[in-house]
Amino acid sequence: MNSPVYILFIILFTILQLISSQETLSTDNTNINKRRKQDVYCAACKSMCETIFRDMNNVDPNERVQVGSYRVDGHGHQKLKDVPIIETSYHAENVVENLCSKFINDAREVIPSPLKNLYEHACDDILEEHHDSLIDLLVTQNKSTPTSRQLTELFCVEMNQYCKINQLEELFKSSSIPTPTPSSLVEDKQEEKEEANEQNKNEL
Repeated sequence: MNSPVYILFIILFTILQLISSQETLSTDNTNINKRRKQDVYCAACKSMCETIFRDMNNVDPNERVQVGSYRVDGHGHQKLKDVPIIETSYHAENVVENLCSKFINDAREVIPSPLKNLYEHACDDILEEHHDSLIDLLVTQNKSTPTSRQLTELFCVEMNQYCKINQLEELFKSSSIPTPTPSSLVEDKQEEKEEANEQNKNEL
């Protein structure tokens, strides 16, 4: 049994086992890295949508602007119409501008310092790839997404698959910051106005 052929067989078998274990380890590491990357991109997408939702609704709901063409047609009319500012691409573009630095700043107490660059990079990637579709979504689907959660599910799960629904559920459960709704934002503004009016009366 100690023949050279048998010894050679044992050596080859051992080498193959080592190669196989290395490949398995490499595959496991690759899968772990993929999961970590998906976790970062999902969390970044969720935070982006929450920041977008807050800023999109942080305007007077009664404020309206004219959109359309200012050119005069043959009858002397302009093709203009009044729409709520929240439904304009102009407002959506303003909200999306500097989005990544805004959400990183908002979450500075939640995101560990070593991970901030990772999250900002993920945000930049998402925004670069989906900027136009995100603007269209904010303008056309605003009424269909009355909460930041619905916006997040639509953009991060249904449209772009950055998150799985159960993954998103866990993120919302662990979130310590309550999600604002348009009605709560309006109520907050109303309270601020009432406080300002009361202060003015006291000064008089």
